[in-house]
Formats: sequence, structure tokens, C-alpha cells
Amino acid sequence: MFLRKHRLFTLLAILLTTGLAYLLGWSDVLTIKEISYSGAPTKNSEAAVKSLANIQIGERLARIQTRKVAARLQTLPWVNNADISRNWTSGKVVVAVTARVPIATFNGQLMDATGERFELPGGYKAKLPSVFARDAKSGLAAIRLFTKLPTEFSTRTSAFTATSPENINFKIVEGKRSLMVIWGSDVEIDLKLKVYKALVALPENSIINRIDLTEPRSPIVK
Repeated sequence: MFLRKHRLFTLLAILLTTGLAYLLGWSDVLTIKEISYSGAPTKNSEAAVKSLANIQIGERLARIQTRKVAARLQTLPWVNNADISRNWTSGKVVVAVTARVPIATFNGQLMDATGERFELPGGYKAKLPSVFARDAKSGLAAIRLFTKLPTEFSTRTSAFTATSPENINFKIVEGKRSLMVIWGSDVEIDLKLKVYKALVALPENSIINRIDLTEPRSPIVK
């Protein structure tokens, strides 16, 4: 009797496992019925996500390798993180990416706060400071300077260049003219701003096109 019951339980377990495997892997019951995408900043970037994810309506939910799909999406330079989730009840798959947030353009490419450079399919519409630098460290130093400047000043600046973190220059619109500012490093910002304003206010400086604030206590105008 015991042996018969054992065989019966074994048979039931095999049938249950086989049925579950069929239900998950082959049956039309647990298939993808809806796919949702989120996090891509542009239509072109969303199209890139859809193409690389390569998930189709009607596919078996169990056959989606969520970790592999997420890993593929994270090879996109502008993607910081990716997460794939599926709902076994509704048949919905959610593909969510977290895009890198650019804080400037660095040597023609977008750059985030970590110094990572990337391109975004479809472009980036918001205005960003433009930085040309020898390396990422110098570029980040120029960006930090930009973020520390008061808004009424920084909105008039452009074309930041940095040969080192201690040698940062930029252009600024002053009335109808454009001035080149040799700023130096991002120290003594308040003093440099005060000296700059005092210099441009002097009538004799109405024709200058260059201000060197590397040493704010001994500025040079040309």
C-alpha cells in the first residue's frame, strides 16, 4: 500500500511539473499581452530601447530573461540603469530605464555629474553650458564653476575652456560686446565677481575684450 501511494505521489508530481512547464513555456495562457516603456527622454532613444530589448507581444512570459535584457539596455551609453518586470496575472511587461542627466556638453558630447560622456539619440533640447577641456577632470572643474556662478551671471556665459582645473576661461556677453574672462580656478568666486563688476563699470574699460581674474587682487584688462 505504501509503495502504491508513493508511486501515485511521484506520478502526480511529474504530471504537475510537466503541466507547469507547459503552462509557463508553451501555453498561450501566460503570454505577453502588453509592453510598457518608460524613462527614455526622446522618441529616438525610446526606439533604441525597444529595438535592443526585442520583446514582442505574444511571447511567453517565462522565456523573457529579464536580467539579460536589462544588461543589454545598460550597454547604451546614455542609460544609467535598466529594470525589467513582468506581471504574471495581467501579462504586462514593464521596461524602465533611467537616463543619465547631462549637466553640460564636453568636447561636443553630453556629460553627466560623474564625468561620463555620452550621446542621446534625438538630441538634448535644454540649454547646457558648453565645455572644451583637456580631460574629464578639467571639464568637471569648469562645470562646477558654472554651477557656482549666480544665475544672472552664468546665463550670459558660454564656451568654457579648461586646460586644467586651475585654468578655466569662458566668454560672457556684456551689453553689446563679448568678453573673454580668464577666471583661473573656482576659488574666491565672490571676490572675482566683485572685481569683474567693478572693472566693466569703469568708462575706460568700455573697449576692452579680455579680463584676467586669475589673481583677483591684481586683475589685468586688455
